[in-house]
Amino acid sequence: MDFNILSPMAVTDAELMASNIPEDDYPSWSAGETYAQGALVISTATHKIYESMQAGNIGNDPTSDDATWWLELRATNRWRAFDNGRESKATRADQITYTIVPTQDCDAISFFGLTAGAVRIEVLDGTTVIYDETFPMSDTSNVVSMYTWFFGGVTYARQKVLNGFPGYTGHEVNITISAPGATAEVGHIVLGRNYLLGTVMDGVEIQHVSHSRKEYDDFGDEILVKRGSTRKLTIPIRVPTVQGPRVMDLVAEVDGLVTAFYGTSLGESNFGVEGLGFVDDHTQPLDAAGDSVFTLVMKTIK
Repeated sequence: MDFNILSPMAVTDAELMASNIPEDDYPSWSAGETYAQGALVISTATHKIYESMQAGNIGNDPTSDDATWWLELRATNRWRAFDNGRESKATRADQITYTIVPTQDCDAISFFGLTAGAVRIEVLDGTTVIYDETFPMSDTSNVVSMYTWFFGGVTYARQKVLNGFPGYTGHEVNITISAPGATAEVGHIVLGRNYLLGTVMDGVEIQHVSHSRKEYDDFGDEILVKRGSTRKLTIPIRVPTVQGPRVMDLVAEVDGLVTAFYGTSLGESNFGVEGLGFVDDHTQPLDAAGDSVFTLVMKTIK
């Protein structure tokens, strides 16, 4: 199995050309409006939602406030697919569409936190369609017996990773996330350049990290406060020693960035090592014999 990582492209107003999700979650902030405590507004400049912290709030720009008058809550619905989080999802009835024009070469795209029956990727060079693929999101991994084959119900994959599409600078990439008759959702979309780091060795460790807490009431009884969870992946990877500097440079390139990572074998990418996260640790011993095995630690985000 090969291990891949994406060097992500930032999606800003310069890249996002259109979407069928309107940016009208709440009224836009107005300098002449007086806001009560708890009032919600948006800024189409920062694409964020803000909550008024005090009554009589007038003339205080939320985009430059120090949290005295305004509290920044989250991205607007339209931009939640690009806010570096998976749980805060962009939603729309039936279908979500995005039109993105990359400002750097992108040959891979990944989706996380999906609720969709299908995902379509269309790429145009000018007015010419050069790529058009639709990917059904039905998931058969829960079929483990004849009973689950017939009675297990239909389940859908929550994430999708693909590479090899021609998302070059200036091309138009049209994304359609379809859930007919339901609410289409996507937590995060990563576009970027795909890099193969090396070959995954035996001994990959996937650790469940719970963020739930155990507290106690006045009588000493336990109270479990359920919160989300993440994963920590410890992945041994073999690379030719002469490629050690290349791998170190790639890891440094994505350091501090939320990105996608995944394993592939014969074109398939569903081996339990996929995720949206960041590099936590990278130690690379160099073996003069020809191949070196190093450990890459990735942590997923909520």
